[in-house]
Amino acid sequence: MSRVDQLIAKHAPWASTDRQWALTPFETFMWFDDRPQYPLLFEIRLKFAGAIDPLNMRDAWKFAQGRHPLLRSTIHIHSGRPHWHAAATGWPELQVVANGTEQPPPVGAIDLEKSTGLQGWLIETSLGWDVKMVFSHACCDGQGARMFLQDLVLAYSVLRGASLEDNPFFAADVAHLDRRGEYPPTVGLDNSRWRKFRKAFQFVVVSPQPAAIEKSLRPRSLVAPEASVVGFCAHTFTAAEVAEMQGPRQRSGVALNDIAVAMLFSVLGQWQRDHGMHPNARLRVSVPFDLRNREDERMPATNRYTYMFLNRRLKECSHWKTLLSGLQNEMQSLRQSRMNVEFLDGLCRAARWPRVFRWVLKRRRCFATALLTNLSDPSRRLRKRLRVDSDGCMWLDNAKCLDIQIQTPPLRPGTHWAFGIFEYAGRMTVSFRYDTTTITSATAHTILNRYVAGWHAWLVDPSSDPMPPS
Repeated sequence: MSRVDQLIAKHAPWASTDRQWALTPFETFMWFDDRPQYPLLFEIRLKFAGAIDPLNMRDAWKFAQGRHPLLRSTIHIHSGRPHWHAAATGWPELQVVANGTEQPPPVGAIDLEKSTGLQGWLIETSLGWDVKMVFSHACCDGQGARMFLQDLVLAYSVLRGASLEDNPFFAADVAHLDRRGEYPPTVGLDNSRWRKFRKAFQFVVVSPQPAAIEKSLRPRSLVAPEASVVGFCAHTFTAAEVAEMQGPRQRSGVALNDIAVAMLFSVLGQWQRDHGMHPNARLRVSVPFDLRNREDERMPATNRYTYMFLNRRLKECSHWKTLLSGLQNEMQSLRQSRMNVEFLDGLCRAARWPRVFRWVLKRRRCFATALLTNLSDPSRRLRKRLRVDSDGCMWLDNAKCLDIQIQTPPLRPGTHWAFGIFEYAGRMTVSFRYDTTTITSATAHTILNRYVAGWHAWLVDPSSDPMPPS
């Protein structure tokens, strides 16, 4: 038995047999909502300087797949219901791309009935190696991807003989996947059917206004139906800039997420006003909410998210103090009451009629004007298990992880903007995914720069409006 097979037998004994799970309503929602133009995928890339051993990294990839069965599953239909099927053999391998050879093409939508929802490449670069991972959101969320990443780098460290511990792996138990579709009840809310029906009706019928389409792109440019229309750009705040943010945040008593969401509403408001939207136009920002608790830390990679849907009128986005304090109070109330799980209630009801569910999702209806997700630091839990240098960068044997780059969250029709925030080595990166049929690349960079400039203005004076009139 090879070294990696020994590790799998010890730390993922469930990988030796075929397993199946019925899709949860949330997973069904993500599967139905996927389409070639708006693939529900996100990408994580680890950038290393120095030597990575391809054979050891491929074995580490195999180990991490063994630990997280949904990431090596395909969807099979049994008795009319979709199920994940995790085979004990035939797992997809990490593809190695040597320097000077053709780079892997961009990943389009993944057909989960034919392919697994995780694809990976080890790409040689002028500095060293990149590990590129593409995840289907039907299989796992951002925190689930972080768990896979943890197992990948820890297994590589063990296989290289460079681990600081004999057993550095976090505890996992595949049995916890059986309850991945369960969620806690709401707290202190009127749980009458009438209130839930009224809230669901308002969500479906009262649609928010999408982000305005750039005038030069009207009518919207034609693209092939199988081609992705998702563009991407990013900005990274230095470690010094991030450290500078701590003082104003603590003095103001606001969390980073509060500011990030309020800043997005401000940028959206300015964009909509500049494009002639009515002051009463509705805007909605969707924010993922992680339902994981301490018990869920043993659960392999999966989806444990729901969403907070934050609504504002356009005229409410130009008063910074009121906007920030209102969003802070609203998000705190949503967390405490767990009202956001009512979105999952709605998915459970919709999943009873899968044909209608799929038909509704295929309509080009705007559910949110924009998305914002905060993944924090994906390497946070690794810092006591791997060598970390004075720059805050982690090391795998002789390779230094210079950066972690993430392209998230995915888009859907009507949601033209999506912002992601994550940290590494003290730095904070803001990623911006956008619909290329609604704004150009140059305009996307301008919007991102406005968002970044808002953070800089807030640092100078947290009480003033960071978005001056354009």
